[in-house]
Amino acid sequence: MTTDITEDASALSPQASPHRTPGTWHDSDPTRRVAWDVAVAAWVQAAEAILEEVAATYGGSVTYDELAQQLFDRTGYRTRMMLGHWIGQVLGPLQAATLSDGKPPLSALVVRAGTGGVGDGYVNHEHPGGFASFAERQHAAAADRLTCYRTYCHDVPEDAAPRMTSLFIAKRTSLDSLDRTPRQKPAPPVPKTCPIHHMVLPASGHCDYCA
Repeated sequence: MTTDITEDASALSPQASPHRTPGTWHDSDPTRRVAWDVAVAAWVQAAEAILEEVAATYGGSVTYDELAQQLFDRTGYRTRMMLGHWIGQVLGPLQAATLSDGKPPLSALVVRAGTGGVGDGYVNHEHPGGFASFAERQHAAAADRLTCYRTYCHDVPEDAAPRMTSLFIAKRTSLDSLDRTPRQKPAPPVPKTCPIHHMVLPASGHCDYCA
């Protein structure tokens, strides 16, 4: 799985000072570098539990950076690596489990803060190779989120239908309102006048009285 997230994970942790910590560490000893695969394994295990909790609320979702912060806090493992360079290594195994083990597609609950929708790397059972368009990917993820809610949430309406996240709807509403904002017409150009006779110059640019 790949993502196009570009946030710097160091912004998620006030303890992540490049002068005091290595690239990846554990809270128990911030001065000691930990093996990358050890940190990732801990994040993968924690991610499943976190997303199951998110799915327990009907309509729930979490952004990539929110998930990263929860992973750091819950496991104690932290990194200064940019989020987009490592979060796919955490969500990838969850997607693989969905495709191979029939587990609920929990990665559908993780969305981008800028759009409220899943990222470009999202795949599911019907489209293991990806999607042809942004809209197709978002509709598939909406259906997958409903599967998660029905698995982990106890109060999903019987007639519930797939829907976009509340963040996605808010972002779209905001953009729509901007599109409806009346645009001011540009001010007409100031006509050129003759500095002597103070008459508006004709198209030729030469004053008829000065000729």
